[in-house]
Amino acid sequence: MKISIGLLLGMALAAMTTATACVDTEEATTPPVRVIIEDDAGAPMDATVDMGDVGPGPRLQHIRIDSLEVPAGRSEWVELDLPRDVLSLTVIAQGAPRVAYAIERLEGPEGQVLVAEHPAGVVIDNTVRQYARFPGPFMSPNRSATASAGLAGLLAPNNPNVAITPGLWRFGVGSMGNIARLTSEVSVDIWIKRGPPPTRGRLDLHFHFTGAHGWTAANTPMDEEFNQAIERMRSFYNEIGIDLGAFTYNDVPSRFREVDEGLDPLEQESSLEDLFALGQYDTGVNMFFVETIGDFSFGGTIGGIAGGTPGPSLLPGTKRSGVVVATGLDPNPESIGHIMGHETGHFLGLYHTQEFVREITDQIDDTESGFDNADNLMFPTVTPEEAGLSDGQAWVLHRSPVIISEDAE
Repeated sequence: MKISIGLLLGMALAAMTTATACVDTEEATTPPVRVIIEDDAGAPMDATVDMGDVGPGPRLQHIRIDSLEVPAGRSEWVELDLPRDVLSLTVIAQGAPRVAYAIERLEGPEGQVLVAEHPAGVVIDNTVRQYARFPGPFMSPNRSATASAGLAGLLAPNNPNVAITPGLWRFGVGSMGNIARLTSEVSVDIWIKRGPPPTRGRLDLHFHFTGAHGWTAANTPMDEEFNQAIERMRSFYNEIGIDLGAFTYNDVPSRFREVDEGLDPLEQESSLEDLFALGQYDTGVNMFFVETIGDFSFGGTIGGIAGGTPGPSLLPGTKRSGVVVATGLDPNPESIGHIMGHETGHFLGLYHTQEFVREITDQIDDTESGFDNADNLMFPTVTPEEAGLSDGQAWVLHRSPVIISEDAE
């Protein structure tokens, strides 16, 4: 039996409408982050800016735009004046439940084009169009993918071949219905990670139990198999300088022991999305344990699904707030720990080293392509055998806003 794990790219339906436009922000104790929403009216837009912790180490700034119009399927440019010590930029857009969204444009101050509708030198064929709802962004130098309807996410940089530099950057959001672009509206959360390049970090985990595998919030802290699974996951992340930090243990309703794949554009409800919405923590990663997920995937069985690549970082209660792990397919705790680490890798911004479709790889030079590299954690099948992450993958993970950086180079 083949167990497939990872991000599943979804389709979408439905619509929504309208909104407003512009904000300029400064803070006296740190270099300013400027946010400009351009539109024809030049009207001010509601936005809030949290300048984050000020100190010598890496820190976060959070910008919230309550409403951004996406007329005819393409938003106006959003401009960000990024500070001199910027490490990474994460953008999460949320909108109508059955509309597909993507961060489909990202351009830098020196003419860098990291994400584009029509990336230079890239041929978009029908295979890519069928695989990715927004094929241009998916094949861009800094891949931008749509995990499901209603939400889009982007981590930049998400491979060491591109860079986010100080200066004026701009991005745009796209929206798509079942067959064509449509007018919609999104809220946008922006995370700017700043400081020296980190070498060590901490990842908090919030466990949610449906009763699958006999695991509950009460018994798992002392359960030998569950702790073996944690140690398996810990081995992957400790090796690249990321410690597993605080744990919480939570029970969720047993009706979620079996969940769907969350992919059907014709369905107005999804048990997977309802389960993800129970992830109420705004730190770390919400991790849900179920018996089974859907009934097939590319001829195999689904071992896990992440809420996105990246998932909605540090945003609780969304329809993609977490990762889900199936325990009923391979009860070996080594395999379960592998799925835990793999899906968390997606949520933090890593793609498969090799996709099942075409010659699509993760854009990271030190990971092997092809189907003979199952010893990499981000290969799309499960193994209880030895596996790990590359230096390039570690470089990406340390730029996720979810990882709490603890020191710097």
